[in-house]
Amino acid sequence: MRKKFVLRCVLCGAEIDGFGPWFEAGQRCPECGSDRADVVYRTTPAKVRDLFRRPANGLPGMWRYFDVLPVNDRKNIVTAGEGLVPIDRWEFLEEYARRRFQIRCQVFAHRQDDNYATGTFKDLSGSIVSSVLKENGIQNFVASSTGNTAVAYARYLTAAGISFYAFIPKNASLTQAAEIGCFGQNVFRVKGDYTLTKEIAMAFARKHKMPLAGGNFDPMRIEAKKTMMLEWIRLLGKFPTVYIQALSGGTGPMAIAKGCRDLAPVGLGGRMPRFILSQSSRCAPMAAAWAEAKKKKYPEGWEKTYPIYHNPRTGIATLAAGFPKTYPVLAPLVRESGGEILSFDEDATPLIARLVAFERSVRIGPAAAIGLGGFFEALKRGLLRNGDRVLINIGEGIRRAPEFLITMFQEKAEVATVDACRLFDRRGHRADIWNELEKRVMNGKTAPASRRGR
Repeated sequence: MRKKFVLRCVLCGAEIDGFGPWFEAGQRCPECGSDRADVVYRTTPAKVRDLFRRPANGLPGMWRYFDVLPVNDRKNIVTAGEGLVPIDRWEFLEEYARRRFQIRCQVFAHRQDDNYATGTFKDLSGSIVSSVLKENGIQNFVASSTGNTAVAYARYLTAAGISFYAFIPKNASLTQAAEIGCFGQNVFRVKGDYTLTKEIAMAFARKHKMPLAGGNFDPMRIEAKKTMMLEWIRLLGKFPTVYIQALSGGTGPMAIAKGCRDLAPVGLGGRMPRFILSQSSRCAPMAAAWAEAKKKKYPEGWEKTYPIYHNPRTGIATLAAGFPKTYPVLAPLVRESGGEILSFDEDATPLIARLVAFERSVRIGPAAAIGLGGFFEALKRGLLRNGDRVLINIGEGIRRAPEFLITMFQEKAEVATVDACRLFDRRGHRADIWNELEKRVMNGKTAPASRRGR
């Protein structure tokens, strides 16, 4: 049977006959040794267009796009129905942008918090990776993770019958470590930051000759997150002009860019959206590098200069990537899109999460709050325009960080008698939340008139 895809080396252009030879070569190009490759499909344009017109093909979740996903035999699919999640219209953000900044835009939330398996958009990668490994007879797999990815891998690799060795940094959540272990998988907590964690995981994989999760350039992860873009086309009809997410390594934007390249010859999709990527104020090496390069007007080689933060002090472990190895690739992509890399005050994340819970009855995790904070920063900095279609990736729900829920809750005084119990007006509570946001996040800023008028 003719395989529906090949891997193509990004460096030398060599074609690799699927993931089998890729794993045999140590997840590198057999010709030049590069660890970066794109999946290239042989699917006809007509068949690709048909993916968006026909009903689901009997496959659950994102696997309705089987013809453009890197698995050849359907029997190898490992899934929990991930990927088919709501894309909600968040009109409360539209109304705020219109009232406060005179910007008329549409705002959509891609609700990855609603994924069944682990409540994060890492479920997409978990499903694709475990399916590819199963198809290629892999029995053991190694990954370093700040938390979310390892939990998703543990869930899906267990379903595939594959042994998993997860390496997490010292500050990773106890809840996440327990979740990995409860699936019967092995978790090592490293006495150090995420950089050291990756080094030890790599050494372990080499020592035992096991495949290692390939990080942000992993072609399996790229293909998984590309499905977000396919859902935009199916559910929205039109492509967003702005894409906002919390930023750690940046696989999401790279996957979206790859999806745009894949679908351009087919006449689907659209122009690459402006990427507005938000980092935690306590771990923002890419935002710092971007601000410095922008100030210097992007001199030659600007993308190769960035700070490295050892043992970052962020409380959001999943965003604690202090060594931004992807910056030389991601930053030029953001610039090409006309976007921005910025930071958002980590201390304000409970406020952002309370706002969403109040307005939409949706409980988001701290990393998702950093991403949504990027929307408010974008308004404040004049990065949004009239007519924009803004899509915000809500990448995780509260299941990922139950301890964060406590920071969202403002407990009232205890009572001993019924007379001590007071009535309240929920409308007043709404005003309190928005007033606090104005004070703590917006600081009285308004967008430049030139931006509003575009």
